[in-house]
Order: sequence, then structure tokens, then C-alpha cells
Amino acid sequence: MPFQDSIRGEWSRLVLPVFVLVASVAACSAMGPADAGVAHACRQGNADAWVGRAASADIVEQARQASGSRSVRLVMPEQSPHHGLAHIDRLNLYLDDRALITRTACG
Repeated sequence: MPFQDSIRGEWSRLVLPVFVLVASVAACSAMGPADAGVAHACRQGNADAWVGRAASADIVEQARQASGSRSVRLVMPEQSPHHGLAHIDRLNLYLDDRALITRTACG
């Protein structure tokens, strides 16, 4: 299985920097005084325009803004997100092994 280990190493080198960038953007998009009292319910259909695009920090932030959500969670291949606590203000972006957005969902 050295080939699979090699692919897993390539995946780590590609996705980890993207994840760090996206986490930084999400941290910077905290609710400010102008947003006080405003609901940030996610509208999934508004983010569907980014399906097929690479999940760069800029693209993820654009999708978040379009959906009206407060935060974004990236769901990597073979990762099963916890469905116990749904967040109406969170956009989920599902990625493939090349870090392309394959679908969107709220929760």
C-alpha cells in the first residue's frame, strides 16, 4: 500500500494549508456590533454557485457570504460530519480529494 500512503501524504500537503486559510477567514468573520441581533440563517441554494470550484480561502468566504451564514465547515472526503447538533447559521462545503467543492448544505 505504499501508493495509498503516497496519495495520503499528497492530500495532507494540499488540504492542510487550505484548511488553515479557511479557518483563519472564519475566525476573522466573527459577529461585529453592526450584526448584533441579526439572524444569520444559512441559505444553501445561494452557495451552490461555488460547486466545482477549488476551496480557496477567497472562494469559501464568498460562498459563506452568499449563503448568509456565520461560519463554514469543510467536510473532507471519507469524513463523516457529526449530525447531532445542527447549526442553522453554518454552511457545510463538501470537498473531493482535489479540494474541489462537490456540494453544499446547511447545518
